[in-house]
Amino acid sequence: METYSMIYRQLSSPLLFTLLLGGCGPGPLAEADGSALGVEDAAILIADNSRVLPDSQVVRVVAELWVDYTLLASRLTEDSTLQSLDVGLVTEAPLNELMIARLRDEVVEVDTVVGDEELMARFSADMPGARATASQILLLFPRGGTTLQRDSVRALAAGLRSQLDAGADFAALATRYSDDPGSGARGGSMGNFGRGEMLAPVDSAVFGLSLGAIAGPVESVLGYHLLRLDALEVPELSEVGAEFRRQIQLERLARAETEYVTELDATSGLSLADGAVEVARALATTAPSRLSGRAADRPLITWDAGFFSAGDFLALARLSGEGFGEGVASASDQELEAVLRRLGQEEMLLEHARSLGFAPTEAEIDSVAAEARAAILERAALIGLTAQGTEPDSTSVPDEAGYASAAMRVDAALARIVSGESEIIPLGGVTLLLRDQGSWRINASAVAATLERIQQLR
Repeated sequence: METYSMIYRQLSSPLLFTLLLGGCGPGPLAEADGSALGVEDAAILIADNSRVLPDSQVVRVVAELWVDYTLLASRLTEDSTLQSLDVGLVTEAPLNELMIARLRDEVVEVDTVVGDEELMARFSADMPGARATASQILLLFPRGGTTLQRDSVRALAAGLRSQLDAGADFAALATRYSDDPGSGARGGSMGNFGRGEMLAPVDSAVFGLSLGAIAGPVESVLGYHLLRLDALEVPELSEVGAEFRRQIQLERLARAETEYVTELDATSGLSLADGAVEVARALATTAPSRLSGRAADRPLITWDAGFFSAGDFLALARLSGEGFGEGVASASDQELEAVLRRLGQEEMLLEHARSLGFAPTEAEIDSVAAEARAAILERAALIGLTAQGTEPDSTSVPDEAGYASAAMRVDAALARIVSGESEIIPLGGVTLLLRDQGSWRINASAVAATLERIQQLR
């Protein structure tokens, strides 16, 4: 894409000419901090750079990225160090972790001494770092199968086990009966895998076998497995001992923290408010940009000294990204109740930490904020949005200082992404910072017009 031919096409476009004369049409595709991404600009950007036939989703992604990149580039133009950007939204989590760590160190009592005898016993039982080569015959449960159908699967698995015990060839039975298309086609071979990489029942059975031995039928969520250990590699204790000792210490710490939280939970009166699950599910799936003051203050979980509100949950949903809503939508009521209780426990712990004087100091808050701004600047440089130290590429015209303007840097970054030259570099929680502190809009009604114009240009 060359800038001058792009400008010429914009000026000579019949669609743009009509828009300029008549003031009609859907308006720009997106706006941010006083800049606009017109339908024609977006269409040319995508048409000139996309190697595949674009659809409405591509147009929407480009509009979203343009908004975020423009907001960030605009900020950088005004303040290259981002000191004026309030980064509180992304520093909250690390500062909370700092408080919890202090609470853990000062209040949670745990014995972290792991003796050599205990270390050797755990090493023999857990086999950390071990890798196995194994084979399986997998008989899947029918989807939505009845108890009778599941019993018939187990009967078949038991029959195959009897054949194996009588000397039948494992690979032949796997090729004939296994429902796993991958291993079944290879005579049941599962390849080589490490401890903890398979389903828990399979992992436990395989690493509990002696070489050449067969286990099963072993039940998992998938069905019944017949398993054979073909080879086993176990590292020496001297190789992994230090790391494994640390793992045992972390396990003890986790148990001690759980016990502490359970005790605190029992004495605090923590409980779910009526309708909390329904409210949380609605917030996660509809994802409103904000709530009214009264709605935001509605408690979802309460305890003696405070509560976790609908506004708190919405902030978490916005920070967590797109997958959060899908996860909440697919969770059962019991699973969502458990999530809400954990959120309440975390907030209760933070309040407890503050009451004990473990809140971060001003110096610590400033330090974490400085780290956040440095991370944002690094991300901006990777995208190509920073002015200083960035050489204009062939698609940009430098300004008087010798650098491409903010708008041109955004266009160039998007062109690289649309063409496949660069991957999308996500901004994560920074997106919320920028959108909350800037002005922006995406015009959904302009998506179809943009797609239509792309098709005309191609």
